[in-house]
Order: sequence, then structure tokens, then C-alpha cells
Amino acid sequence: MPTTSLASTDSRPAGVPGSALRISAYAAATWSVVFGVVHVYWLFGGRVGLPDGLSVTSNVPLLVIDILAIPACAVAAALALAIVQPWGARLSAKLVGLALWGTTAILLVHPTPSVPDWVGLATGSREKGDFDAMGTFATFLYEPFFLVGGVLFGLATLGRRAMLRQQRGR
Repeated sequence: MPTTSLASTDSRPAGVPGSALRISAYAAATWSVVFGVVHVYWLFGGRVGLPDGLSVTSNVPLLVIDILAIPACAVAAALALAIVQPWGARLSAKLVGLALWGTTAILLVHPTPSVPDWVGLATGSREKGDFDAMGTFATFLYEPFFLVGGVLFGLATLGRRAMLRQQRGR
């Protein structure tokens, strides 16, 4: 049975990302922007999404994390867009790839402390009432949001890798 390579059936010019790659890259960029906006909101005293009684501005470690997260989210958004925007081709491919893999890893590793809680909830050995306000915030909102970002960046990173391999004829 003859096989057909993706390169021979793809009518896009070399270097033009496919729709799946565009979708994953734009989704990762959107995730980054949303997360950045949430951090700006919290920095200016917003409390929606935070546990009762918690304010980022009254907690120095959280304030520092929040201040660092805002530019990190902006850089992550630009990084995701670099995959699909023409200006991204002017950047070092190795540096972009390293940054994408690093971002994916950070976002996927960050929620790992919540995995036992998620397993416990799924198996019935834990209940929502077992968590205090901060545990509920982390387990049900914050860490899942990191996991979604990791999956989106992972898809964009793998899509970019596949596109680069196709361009090289592999």
C-alpha cells in the first residue's frame, strides 16, 4: 500500500503554519493574556477568584509573584505568537524552541502538587470539604488553569516541531 507524506498533500507554502498550529498558538497566547490581565487585576486590589480574605497587595510574597507574573505572561504571549507571525521567523529558532519547551514544562510541572488531590477527588477518597479556602483555590481554580496553559503551550510547541520537521523533509 503506497503511503503519502503530509508534505506532498499539503498545499501550503513551506513555513506557513497549518490551522491546528495556528489555533494552538493563538490559544496559548490568549491564555497568557488572560492570565496576565488577571494578575494586573489582582495587583490593583481585585479579589474576584481569590479565597475570601486574601488580597495580593497585602501579602508580600504573593505581591512579588504577581508583579513578576505580569511581564512573564506578556513574554509567553509573544512567544506563542512568534510561532505563527511573520516576525517570529526573524528570531532564533533554537531560542524560540527552548523557550517554548521551557514554558510548557513550567506550566505542566506547576500543578503537580495538586495531582494527588485530583486523584483523591476522582476516586472519592477526598471531598471538596476537605480543603481550606487556599486549598480549594489552588485545587479547583489556580492549578487547573496552569495545567490548561501547559497543554496549550505543549500543543503549540509540538505543532511547531512538526512544521519544522516537515520543512526539513523529515
